[in-house]
Amino acid sequence: AVITVRNAQAASLAWALIEAAKPHMNAGERNYVFVTVGAGDTFAAIRSLIKLVAAKHVPLRRQLAQQCATWLDGYTFHNEHEHLRRIIDGFLMPSSIQASTAIGPPSTPPKPRPLLTVTGKRRTRHLPPVSSANSRASM
Repeated sequence: AVITVRNAQAASLAWALIEAAKPHMNAGERNYVFVTVGAGDTFAAIRSLIKLVAAKHVPLRRQLAQQCATWLDGYTFHNEHEHLRRIIDGFLMPSSIQASTAIGPPSTPPKPRPLLTVTGKRRTRHLPPVSSANSRASM
């Protein structure tokens, strides 16, 4: 009975991931996950969907990402566990980072830069007058 409940939860998770990712999947990707779920290999389907969602930056609701994390807890000793954990943590991190920045202390304004000031008198250099002999020579 426990296995049946776990399989039903995994199938439910697979279908929820399919719904989230469907607009971003091509025909081949859709066919693969539909056939894989239909064949009862929910692990392969969910693994494929998690990788696809990460590769295509498909936004997931936080609750769905948390369901992925809970599902993965059942596969602690699987050879892809750590890789999938990093991907799922990537789904969960952006929202927790946003929350911590929204709650955190306000940022301090940049220090004002000192204004440039000019002291002293402006000096201009006077050129010697052009002699009429020089202006005739240039003609």
